[in-house]
Amino acid sequence: MAFFNKPPTHNASRTQPESASKRLLREHKEVLVSSWERLWRTPLSNLLTWLTVAIALALPAALMLLLSQASHLGQQVNQSSHISVFLSLNTTDEQGQLISRELATRPDIAKVSYLSAAQALIEFKSSSGLEDILSSLTENPLPATILIEPTNASLSPHALKKMTQELRLQDNIDQVLVDMAWLDRLQSLLLTSQRFTYSLALLLALGVLLVVGNTVRLHIESRREEILVIKLVGGTDAYLRRPFLYAGFWTGLFSALIAWIILQLGVIYLHQPLLSLAQSYQSDWQLQGLNWMGSLSLIATSCSLSVLGAGLAVRRQLNLIEPK
Repeated sequence: MAFFNKPPTHNASRTQPESASKRLLREHKEVLVSSWERLWRTPLSNLLTWLTVAIALALPAALMLLLSQASHLGQQVNQSSHISVFLSLNTTDEQGQLISRELATRPDIAKVSYLSAAQALIEFKSSSGLEDILSSLTENPLPATILIEPTNASLSPHALKKMTQELRLQDNIDQVLVDMAWLDRLQSLLLTSQRFTYSLALLLALGVLLVVGNTVRLHIESRREEILVIKLVGGTDAYLRRPFLYAGFWTGLFSALIAWIILQLGVIYLHQPLLSLAQSYQSDWQLQGLNWMGSLSLIATSCSLSVLGAGLAVRRQLNLIEPK
């Protein structure tokens, strides 16, 4: 069977009148079916191409999946931390409770816990093991403390810095402690990883274009004589381009399916170690695979890159193949 379907002749269009849209739809359907049938004539070579494209897709997709879910893990870890607000030593319990109630009304604060100076001393005695020494003190050296849990929208380093600056300006508040260093490091690490992932995705997308384009170029060269004959009898570039574009579509589709399988196997392999890491931070976070939206995005990206690579290669090669 020839690679190209037999183009409709002028006489055939006379004996069987057909609108341009119906004819175009029928031709696309025929090319789609014929390109599907041609896939299984050389399954091994096609499989190698699909695997190459699938690996190029799976690497950045896996990194993006890990980064997106690592951000969720970081948010859960942030939620387990608090901002410690130490009141002045001369602040009474009534004043401390009034301050805590005022702070609880702020939209950027999710929860407020008030700890009086006496309660703070009792907890410090039990946790430090210095009960005998602390009992000999005539005055309580510990101030009343307010523990603040920010809302999810206030967990970014910039929002936390702004909150701590506002708290320090209030009366009867002596000191505000929040560990910002590790949050800054986490954000910097995530930002660096994102830029690296996007750069890698761009390079691998270029690799997909080159792989598919080179494969299509070899197919065109192997049918050079057939293309010349079709051009001599009036075949258009659109007619010649169509089978290769559908071949690129099938390459993208099967490559995306293989990449999806690789990602799912990777999730299964990494699930237990990452679960243990999350549990060490008192988090119930679990690594999840691609959802249906992510899967559709993977398929759409793969098919788009493959069709684009095939289209660029076909356009260039057809311009080089002209009857003399």
